[in-house]
Amino acid sequence: MFRKILFTVLCALPLTIFAQDAKLAHVNYQAIIESMPELDSIESQIAQLNNQWKTVLNKMQEEYSTKLKEYQDKQATMSEGIKQALISEIQDIEQRINNFQQQSYTEMQKKQQELVAPVVEKVKKAIREVGAEGNYTYVLDAGGNSILYYSPKAVDLTAAVKKKLGLK
Repeated sequence: MFRKILFTVLCALPLTIFAQDAKLAHVNYQAIIESMPELDSIESQIAQLNNQWKTVLNKMQEEYSTKLKEYQDKQATMSEGIKQALISEIQDIEQRINNFQQQSYTEMQKKQQELVAPVVEKVKKAIREVGAEGNYTYVLDAGGNSILYYSPKAVDLTAAVKKKLGLK
């Protein structure tokens, strides 16, 4: 019996020591990212790129509409060979439009990630620095769904990180 009690105490001892040493804080990571002034420039660049893609897509869709209208207007008087050639051409345009849309979506995502990566790294660095300055064991993201509860006594480092980044 004594051994069981001693074993339980020895097993629980590291947990109580850890609990006493652990210093926790949280930040609202998304709120910090959204406060970054660089996002305006990034959004502008993405919008400009999006407009370029839309211009090209609109031209492709106009070409598609023109060919489709031509086919619909003249199909009754066309020979079977011309019909098949026009249908094939219309299907080719459809395929090019679909490929273009997929390619543009992929490139837009890639460009956005490329532009946002330095901002994300800057915020993470500031969080690490503020966490190290305050001797926190863990800094959790309060804006995510990973924290179900935190005490009103919990330390919120969002303002300190924003201050470190020079944000309001």
